[in-house]
Amino acid sequence: MTVNNRQRKLIEVALPLDEINSACKADKDRKTGTIRNLHKWFAPMPLPAWRALLFAALVDDPEDDNQRVYLLDLIKRLVENGADLPDEETLDEAKALLEKQFPDGLPAVMDPFCGGGSTLVEAQRLGLSTEGSDLNPVPVLISRTLTSVLPSVSDIQPCHPLGAAEIASAEPAHEGYLFSDERGPFTGFDGLARDVEYHAERIRRAALERLASVFPETPDETPVAWLWARTVPCTNPACGIETILTTTWWLSKKKGDLAWIEPYTSGDRVVLDVRSAQRSGSPQDPPKVGRGASFSCVACAQIVAEEDVRTLAESGRMGLRMVAVATEIDGRRRYRAPSTEEERAAAAVQVPEAVSELSLGPANRYVTPPQYGLTEFRDLYTPRQLLTINTFAQLVAETPSLVREEGGSEEWAKAVTTILGLAVGQLARFGSSLCQWRLRATANSKAEAAFSRADIPMMWDFAETYFDGGSVGDWTQICKSITRAFPYITAGKGTVVRRDAREAVGSGNALVATDPPYFDAIGYADLSDYFYMWHRIAFRSLHPDLYHTIAAPKSGELTAFPWRNGGTKETAREYFIEGFTETFKSLQQASAPTLPLLVVYASKEQKGGREEETRWSSILTAIIDAGLEITGTWPIHGTGSTRMRGIGSNAVATYIVMICRPRKQDAVSCTLADFNRALRRELGPAVRDLQAASILPVDLAQAAMGPGMQVYSRYRAVLDQSGNRVLVDKALRLINVALAEVLDEQEGELDPESRFAVRWWETYAWDSAPFGEADKTARPLGIGVDDVVRARVITSQGNRVQLLGAGSLDETWVPSADVRPTAWEAVHHLAHRLIDRGGELESARLMGVLGELQDPAMALVYRLHDIAAKKGRRGDQERYNALINSWTELVKLSATNSTMRGLF
Repeated sequence: MTVNNRQRKLIEVALPLDEINSACKADKDRKTGTIRNLHKWFAPMPLPAWRALLFAALVDDPEDDNQRVYLLDLIKRLVENGADLPDEETLDEAKALLEKQFPDGLPAVMDPFCGGGSTLVEAQRLGLSTEGSDLNPVPVLISRTLTSVLPSVSDIQPCHPLGAAEIASAEPAHEGYLFSDERGPFTGFDGLARDVEYHAERIRRAALERLASVFPETPDETPVAWLWARTVPCTNPACGIETILTTTWWLSKKKGDLAWIEPYTSGDRVVLDVRSAQRSGSPQDPPKVGRGASFSCVACAQIVAEEDVRTLAESGRMGLRMVAVATEIDGRRRYRAPSTEEERAAAAVQVPEAVSELSLGPANRYVTPPQYGLTEFRDLYTPRQLLTINTFAQLVAETPSLVREEGGSEEWAKAVTTILGLAVGQLARFGSSLCQWRLRATANSKAEAAFSRADIPMMWDFAETYFDGGSVGDWTQICKSITRAFPYITAGKGTVVRRDAREAVGSGNALVATDPPYFDAIGYADLSDYFYMWHRIAFRSLHPDLYHTIAAPKSGELTAFPWRNGGTKETAREYFIEGFTETFKSLQQASAPTLPLLVVYASKEQKGGREEETRWSSILTAIIDAGLEITGTWPIHGTGSTRMRGIGSNAVATYIVMICRPRKQDAVSCTLADFNRALRRELGPAVRDLQAASILPVDLAQAAMGPGMQVYSRYRAVLDQSGNRVLVDKALRLINVALAEVLDEQEGELDPESRFAVRWWETYAWDSAPFGEADKTARPLGIGVDDVVRARVITSQGNRVQLLGAGSLDETWVPSADVRPTAWEAVHHLAHRLIDRGGELESARLMGVLGELQDPAMALVYRLHDIAAKKGRRGDQERYNALINSWTELVKLSATNSTMRGLF
């Protein structure tokens, strides 16, 4: 069978989605030891996904079930190690198949939005050369490092085999050294890691010397962080005292080791006492009032309203105050008030001239500090933080000449220095006012690096970490973390350049696979300047093609922000569609005629709605207008295990992989009625496949767009009754209607008691209602209220009826002991055991004995989540989403534990 008279690729027919998604979850859960350790980038797609997708896009579908099973098994083995790399034997087997597939030479893999480099890294792992590009210098640098700079020095021996231990000094060895005194020989990037360690230690010592005057020492203790809060004068004319704009007085919530600040006034000043190492007690309520930026004065309790805070900040009357110091004494965490010497040292620092006056741009939903008078990136730092990071950046800039002087090649100098410069970018994440002090109940509080979300929020209190404190933000630890990415890099061949995707050029023999910007979901260029300002100091002579402008390019970025693209949402959308239409036309010229084009687009973790519909209709319109059709779609999970509480957050939930081909020249138009008939014929089985792959309920609407658009895009045009073309946004609404009908049909396949429960719950949720209403609901289903009571779906007391499923449930329930087991009971007992009782193991024990209830229970979860989302029942929505998130694992646990059935 063929697509457009071409051989179908495996990705257009089948994928082992459960195994890929399981590997992606493991990759997202891995915090250290991935290429993400190299440098921060936003919403990176997991490595196992690209490994599987690229292979499946290159190999032909064999059109033979046995051969297809073999290829799918090979993909399973490529991802079966989760966040770890596949076995060498499996990789060799995959490479041999690709070489057989392309006897005249392997195609290159091209990514014109290279981002964090995962597409290119996995292509090289499969033995393919790569061509990467991006308009933004930061992702170009990251991808270039991964696929060009480092591969060029694989297996080279270091100049300093002992790493940091080679530096002679009376000073005790610094904790965190990577290596012992082994001397090699070194393979892969181990030799590079030794020289990185050596120069990292050299830079650390030089920084200590240059910064000694601004970090006064306190005997017998090591500073971990200095804690700061912003201040404004109280707006009460009778007071006017310095008001502390903090969100909490807590310093530590660790059980048995509590710490907090006790504020009081003395004369015209707020005094901040610190209570440390407390076994009980708590601070007074924080000054922050409600949502927004309103604060109460410690002295007079006057509310300084958000509007007043903004006015004072814009007039230059917002200040900073050091409120506490976190230290280590004999290995134990302690908190104290700052000394006068510490306050004076921090206040005396001047902003270095080398730090550019780089604008934050206009305030928007992703960058809020300009609303409060912080208009430049350097306003996000204290002067001492600016001096510290600038010192490290300058020391990195001096490194290439030192490496060359000691015998290193030009490639070696570039590799060592590039890694150290990326470490400066990571240091900046821990070294600005975006660094939050996170309280933990079972461990010491710690600083949390900037960009846990893809935004620059206004922070009222923050932690200034110490680059030599041995804790979060420590220079040596940052460098060590970066080198943990090395085992995941392969010695392949590739080039990465800075280029507008609309100008994509290639050999015409590439597999184009890309993860482009998500409309207006992330302000890549705005956020990149946070790193660019420091990279430019460190790399201006080393990567001159990337740093000839003061800031990262903004005007050509293919995003849809009104403040940059015409001033309105509509003009921004038009710019996005036109830009991507042009891009997809160019990419077809670079793509090999026999290969599909892979476009990954992500839905955000939210309820969907008009905003998400606009994102999707825009990228899909560009695909259609560029003359492409979608021949396949796959949903890839984009989150780790901690998904349940994430609904509504600004996070990527699911990546939708769209396989595109040039539309057939003889493609015909169809009527709207024909489109609707085809949609209803094909969407039902596709939705069942998505559910079988445990696509999360919160993502189902976005995932269903894929198979719906497959139908739409195969036609030259879909025409309404007036002969006008049906646009993509209307087609998406029709797909949503068809999806609702599919879910309604699935409800009709449930047992009657569960159907009763769905209708009752949709109207009354968990509240009780009159018996007469229950009778009206039950009779059309051919049952009575007594039947539903006997099935233990509802309780009936007096003249009131109430659903069972919320709150406490019978923890011994199993279908075999129930006179009338139902899908409703199965769903809520599974959720109860998963979330409220024993976790996955307890829930899996029940899953193992559900038998024929398992499939209808899954369908019911999707239906209930759909109702909860429409009704705004967030708690229920989260529970059903969490159950599906664990469904595959529950099935796996129930199947692999041979004693599972005997446990009941």
